[in-house]
Formats: sequence, structure tokens, C-alpha cells
Amino acid sequence: MGVYVKLRRDSLRGRVLLVGLPGMGRVGYVTANYFVEKLGGELVGEVYSTYFPSLLEVDSEGLGTLYSGRIYDVGKAVVFTADVQPQSHEGQNHLSKKLIEVLVKRGVRLVVAAAAYVVPSVDVMRRVYVVGTDPDTIEAFTSIGALRLRSGTISGMNGVVIGWSKYFGIPGAVLLGETWAPLVEANEADFRAAKHVIQVLARFLGVDVELEELDAYAAHVEQRVAAVIAKMMGRGEEEERPKYTDREVM
Repeated sequence: MGVYVKLRRDSLRGRVLLVGLPGMGRVGYVTANYFVEKLGGELVGEVYSTYFPSLLEVDSEGLGTLYSGRIYDVGKAVVFTADVQPQSHEGQNHLSKKLIEVLVKRGVRLVVAAAAYVVPSVDVMRRVYVVGTDPDTIEAFTSIGALRLRSGTISGMNGVVIGWSKYFGIPGAVLLGETWAPLVEANEADFRAAKHVIQVLARFLGVDVELEELDAYAAHVEQRVAAVIAKMMGRGEEEERPKYTDREVM
């Protein structure tokens, strides 16, 4: 009870499930929706839940809909995303459990979620860390540029969904993009962190995804946040803005 999945595909055999929901720096959300946009995702399912906020979204035409999750077919994977996460630990666990239970029965073979790894400084480059349910899955991502995360916890559905994949007997991994803390504090999206997570996922899936526009989005957001920080601290904007190299994760 509390979670209802409407899926219009009888078989997803062999597919990878990509999960990305709003969280710190919106890294998971940007990652999931970027794949949907760039790979021409087809909506194949919706997930409704009493754990979503009890609000009715109203669009420009006056049409109202409940908050819901969406499942897209993007070719080599299916993507699950939503505009909100459940508001409680119980809701996040229940929704994760039901989602994985349903999709495992349809043949999903692996679950990969995207999330943030918040750090105060990102002077060199954005690293991508991986947490997996088994050594082979971790190796699959460290071999293409991710770094093994050695300790800590991951909050929210972007983390706990991987625990439920293990419960149902399929491997899973969380990819965490290094995220500039001031962006999180300002409630902004870290497009640069998402870019590096997308790069690793694209290598894993063997797909080409154009990424240049993410650099433009990132520069715009970082400049705006740096200007606010500089004004508060009485310093120059360039002193606050993170500095990068052009090196890839690998």
C-alpha cells in the first residue's frame, strides 16, 4: 500500500535502471533528466505514492496532476526520476522497495543511482565516487574512472534504492559527483558535478552524450553564487569562484 506503479512494458529484460531524484546539488535529478532529454526517452510508466507531497500541480492550461515518478525508456537503460522525493524515511524506503520489486520482475539486471558528494573546495577537478553492492560492480565503474568511496553514509532515495536492489538479488551502484558546498547551501544545481557523473555513466552504457551545454549552465550558476559570496565576504568574485582544469575523470 502507498505506492502504485503503472508500467506499459511487459519486459525490460537485460536493462539497466538509472535512478536520479532531487537531492543535494540536484546532481541525481540533472543526471537522470539529461539522459532522458539527450537520448530521446519514451515515457513508459508512472509511479504514484501517498508518500509524495499532498499537492496538486497545476499547469499553464489549468490541468491538475498529482506529484508522481516517471519511468523512461532511453534505449540501453530505463530511467526513474521525479520532481520530489518522499518526505519521510518510511516513504523513501517503501517507494524504493516497490520500484525495485516491480522492475526486477520485468527483467532489470542492474540499478545505478546518481547522487552528490559535497565538499567545500573543488579547485582541481570533479571526481566521481562509487559505492556498490558487490566487488564486481564496483570494479566495473572504477575501471572507467570512478573512485571507490571508503566510508560514510548516503541519504535519501538516491542511496537507499541500491540497498533494496541488493535485497532483491540484483547488483547496484551509486555514483556520487563531487559537489561544491556553496551551491548546495544556495539550493542551486551543480551541473558540473552532474556532467562528470554523466560521463562515467555514458562510458558504462557505451553511448555518446553531448555535454558542452552543461559547462555553460555550470559557469552561469557558479558565477552567480560566487558573486553573492563575494558580496557577503567583501572580497572579489574571482577569489570565491571554483577553479577547474580541463582534465577528464579518467
